[in-house]
Amino acid sequence: ISAKSIAVLPFVNMSADKDQEYFSDGLSEELIDLLSQVPDLRVPARTSSFYFKGKSEDIATIARTLRVAHVLEGSVRKAGNTVRVTAQLIRADNGYHLWSKTYDRDVKDIFKVQDEIAATVVEPLQAKLLPSQELTGRHRTSNTEAYTQYLLGNRFRLSDTPEGVQHALEAYRRAIALDPSYAAAYSGLSEAEWRIADMITNDRAGFARAAAAAERAIALAPDSPEGYWARGQLRTYYYFDWQGAQADFHKALALDPNYVPAL
Repeated sequence: ISAKSIAVLPFVNMSADKDQEYFSDGLSEELIDLLSQVPDLRVPARTSSFYFKGKSEDIATIARTLRVAHVLEGSVRKAGNTVRVTAQLIRADNGYHLWSKTYDRDVKDIFKVQDEIAATVVEPLQAKLLPSQELTGRHRTSNTEAYTQYLLGNRFRLSDTPEGVQHALEAYRRAIALDPSYAAAYSGLSEAEWRIADMITNDRAGFARAAAAAERAIALAPDSPEGYWARGQLRTYYYFDWQGAQADFHKALALDPNYVPAL
């Protein structure tokens, strides 16, 4: 097991409002995304790390299962416009804490907290960024409420139920209304639009809206994989354009070889 390996476990939601869990999950996912950009650092994907959400396995067992030398865990407490994030980096073979810190910030600074945690974690693992690289989150917007709605949309969309996808559609629309240039929200909107058309309405106009949203996501963020993934999904399940879908998925993976939805 490489010493330059780390699993990001789902941060625990400590908020009084238990429905805020989508926010703590979003923080964990963003940290996975940030750390997976480090070329010589092995980071298990969300699906693997989130398997242990709510389970009672100890750190050593989790690390052995995921084949990592380190584990990052923490908690999030959100109340109004204030957020407290506690993070700790643990060496799996002996259970020692290599680093821990608590951040008390305004919720609008959540991206700064994510960046600081990721940058701090990389140092003790002695992983190196290439000189031309810096850690950047894809799901970024200057509007924190738009980001919150985006995370909420993701939570509902992953349920893949008619009711859940409808709620996801509404959340993505709110995110876009708050920030019309939010590319990641457009990719989510594309997925929600065609899933509703497929599961509920059988409305061709819904597929057309999905296509337009995917194209908008690509236009806004051509260097991000989400838009290509969204368009590839639509080409796969609606247009049956296998070659076009394959090209989109390959493009997404060229931009991010660790982008799990495209894989």
